[in-house]
Amino acid sequence: MSATAKLLVTASGARFGTVGGGCLEAEVIEKAMDVLERRVPALSTHSLNNELAGDYGLTCGGTAEIFIEPVYPDEVLSAAWNEAAALVARAERGVMVTAMDWTNGAVKRVLAADGAGADADASRLDPFAEEPLWTQSHLLEPIVGRPRLVVFGAGHVGARVAEAASFAGWHVTIVDDRADFADATRLPFAHRVVTCEFHDVLSAARFDQDTYVVIATRGHQHDAVIASQVAPKTLRYIGMLGSRRKAALTARQLKDWQVSDESIARIHAPVGLSIGADTPEEIAVSVVAEMVAVRRTGSSRRGGINEQVSAALETE
Repeated sequence: MSATAKLLVTASGARFGTVGGGCLEAEVIEKAMDVLERRVPALSTHSLNNELAGDYGLTCGGTAEIFIEPVYPDEVLSAAWNEAAALVARAERGVMVTAMDWTNGAVKRVLAADGAGADADASRLDPFAEEPLWTQSHLLEPIVGRPRLVVFGAGHVGARVAEAASFAGWHVTIVDDRADFADATRLPFAHRVVTCEFHDVLSAARFDQDTYVVIATRGHQHDAVIASQVAPKTLRYIGMLGSRRKAALTARQLKDWQVSDESIARIHAPVGLSIGADTPEEIAVSVVAEMVAVRRTGSSRRGGINEQVSAALETE
């Protein structure tokens, strides 16, 4: 079960989301009704061996700790949830801090990421974490919204990467210099579709530490021009489509354009995990899988463009 799994249970018994299914979830729902009636949170602990987990319809055993909190009309709760929604709408990060003890009423607050350092509890959470953290008295939950992906190139591969990423939870922007390709009607899975010249792409989308970029245009010359603009930025991930030889040629071109070695090293090329992908759909799966690895583990599990350059040069 994911550490970020959530289940919303209404007073009428309707359910949205899941914390694992089976009898475990049935027990949690029962406790949720009691929490709603008493209006105080509870920590529910469930220990399952593999045999019992199988009986419950779960995939594995272990111990699950589930924090159950009530949601009801209250000024403190309303302010916290409204601020959380506003942060997500602005694509900003924050931390939701919830006290375990509500003896004297609800205790919940939301801090913007840049203000978390002033809070003794929230400062313990990595500002770019995506999983919650427990302290002795509080639950700290990152507010991150959907990660952002900018795909350069709306051709066969770029479109499929965008589609797969949207399905996997990314907020996708597709950028192309051809209006007939950058057509929202043929890219319904994209949240934004932008037409712009590749020599000036930084105005096409937001580029910051939460941004993923995949460069998949129709030509090496376009990829190099785009890479020269985005590589110097501090982004979460930059991937570029193509062979190792193309990666080597691009790296040489970027060096000629005075792009630093540090910036060039941020580019993952060839993009995607090495799974023998061939079709646009398979390539999209490999690319999004690598992005998931970066998002969830902080590493793509392989080197960036510099290792690919070295390997390509060795074959010459």
